[in-house]
Amino acid sequence: MTSKQELNGDSASRRDAPRSDLAAAQSCSRSRLIELIAHHASMRASAVAIGEIGAEGELARSCTYAELAALSSRRADIVAASTEPGDVILGIMPSGIDFVVLFCAAISAGVKLLPMHTQVAGAEAVASADRAGAKLAVLSDDVSAALSLQHIEALTFPHHPGAESAGTCPLRRLRNQPGAIILGSSGTTGLPKLALRESPALDADAANVIAGMSLSPADCVLVTTPLSHSYGVDLLVATLSAGAAMHVASQFDPHVIAKQMRQSATILPGVPFTFEALARVPPSGTTRLRLALSAGSSLPDRVAREFQGAWRMPVGQLYGATELGTVSMDIPGSPGFDPASVGMPLDGVEMCVVDPDDPSRLVPRGQEGHLAVRAPSMLSRYLDGDVPQVDNRFLTGDLARIGFDGRVYITGRLKLLIDIGAYKVNPLEVEAELARHPGVAECVVVPLAASDTVQRLRAVYVPSNPEIPPCADELRRFLRGRLSANKVPRVFEIVPALPRSPAGKIRRNRV
Repeated sequence: MTSKQELNGDSASRRDAPRSDLAAAQSCSRSRLIELIAHHASMRASAVAIGEIGAEGELARSCTYAELAALSSRRADIVAASTEPGDVILGIMPSGIDFVVLFCAAISAGVKLLPMHTQVAGAEAVASADRAGAKLAVLSDDVSAALSLQHIEALTFPHHPGAESAGTCPLRRLRNQPGAIILGSSGTTGLPKLALRESPALDADAANVIAGMSLSPADCVLVTTPLSHSYGVDLLVATLSAGAAMHVASQFDPHVIAKQMRQSATILPGVPFTFEALARVPPSGTTRLRLALSAGSSLPDRVAREFQGAWRMPVGQLYGATELGTVSMDIPGSPGFDPASVGMPLDGVEMCVVDPDDPSRLVPRGQEGHLAVRAPSMLSRYLDGDVPQVDNRFLTGDLARIGFDGRVYITGRLKLLIDIGAYKVNPLEVEAELARHPGVAECVVVPLAASDTVQRLRAVYVPSNPEIPPCADELRRFLRGRLSANKVPRVFEIVPALPRSPAGKIRRNRV
């Protein structure tokens, strides 16, 4: 077994960096998020905390910090009256003010919130609620899964929150039990596991996102990913802890997002699809944006170039996971910035690369292996399984290499590796090369069973010009000059669009 000292010796780390007050909160059970919202409500009562973006790109509804504190406090009282400390409550509602209020109320009441997207199927909602042992459900009126959840007690908040928030009502922790969030991991087989991240971990996450993005009360963070997703949770806790404004788009429309970029937003976190779509929207006028960051999967070079060409702004990258929160960033303009990298580990984070076949063995710098991470923002446990780890480091399932300067490069996904004969092919490598063809707008490479024991590669792509799509022979010739023969797909299929999750990730199992 490799010793702790040996693992630390060649890992990328920020453990010696000075810890912020927020990050120190991870060592105790209090909630800095609740304390900071109460502070902002007292000092900046009329400042907008959350705004909901309407169909025309304007704010359709907004909530100040004073209103957020009052609403969250009153709803925390309701939640506490209906639960015991540490109970699990299920929340299914659109991204926006009501979701944020429920999130804060759950943390204040010392319960565990299991948030799910409003598009969740009834069977999936029931399965997750039952696995988590949910005692209560808070649902919006239009949730299709509501009928399937009738065996769980439902909680209804007032329909007119403006009247509910009248007067002052201090936001505070109601119980010594720390509040928590339960998030479904993006498992590639079977049901995803349920990861528990408690208040101290959320506060540590907020500290690192604030420091990495240099978030301040002057900022407006434009959130296009669902708040029920781990990426959305990271942005929620960081923005509110910093006292900044968060403008939430419940549906992605590049023209609406572009309008917000011109009018209000200073920070745009997104996924590669976000920036690809925005690159096609001709900018008019200037933008207030000072920072754009991509996450979720590697940002293709072509997309980065097209967005920068259209908006005159480079895109950085960040890396995180449901189980970890946000753990690294590469910010444009920072020393040594590399758009292909997810950057350096954030405060208190250790990242190393281990042998996929023997995670106790460290892989040297510059070589590819299995990424392992230890962070103050990481999960406490899974509710329904063991946490894959070595030396208290979470085994992410991602393939990566760490450069000699400490920068981390994500190179693939361990479970995505495809056996082709005696070789393992990383489909992300093939996709990156195929996407360089001018006739390919986006693509995905998946296995194709040729027999019970033989697999081939199948490429599914969206043509840049549907009227004149490149043919399979042309794409094969293009790839043969760039990849070894076993990495060139046997089959090429044209589709009008790739299937995506609500968070914008490609659904490989549906291609």
